Amino acid sequence: MQLYYTEGFYRRAMDNELSNIEIIVADISKFEMERSFDRIVSIEMFEHMKNYKSLLKKISRWMKEDGLLFVHLFCHKAFPYHFEDKNDDDWITRYFFTGGTMPSANLLLYFQEDVSVVDHWLVSGTHYARTSEEWLKRMDKSITSIRLIFEETYGKESTTKWIAYWRTFFISVAELFGYNNGDEWMVAHYLFRKK
Repeated sequence: MQLYYTEGFYRRAMDNELSNIEIIVADISKFEMERSFDRIVSIEMFEHMKNYKSLLKKISRWMKEDGLLFVHLFCHKAFPYHFEDKNDDDWITRYFFTGGTMPSANLLLYFQEDVSVVDHWLVSGTHYARTSEEWLKRMDKSITSIRLIFEETYGKESTTKWIAYWRTFFISVAELFGYNNGDEWMVAHYLFRKK
């Protein structure tokens, strides 16, 4: 699904004659390259990582001297925590956030060895809640075509289960990020420059 949106973004960029954009989809823990960029954007990747110091060091090597890194991540306002798969109730961790972390809003501020923060701001969780509600509506509206995709992806015998997982995921995210008027779980944006 993420690749679908990434490819859509790239097509829109090309339609607007923005030819200096390159989208790279890769396993960041293994990915290496020798090139450098003036701007790097990371959207909802840091939540799937653990070693932020190492990750930011790696990314800084890809930044030109005056380069900037923009990071978008979902977070809790105060407490980081690992997604742990301890029992059968932890299906959302098992199937959606395996090995991941819910960062705190300020977590990346503690990792400025190779980059330094230019700006850091928070976006109310209500926006993410509404986004999740819209994803659920789109899923329900397109359930026939989604069922075919899920049959191919998860197998025919698991399709109904995965439809329930995705529906429950969207409902859970909407409730979580809408809680306390979006001031408990939210989205954090960071702008870093290379040191």
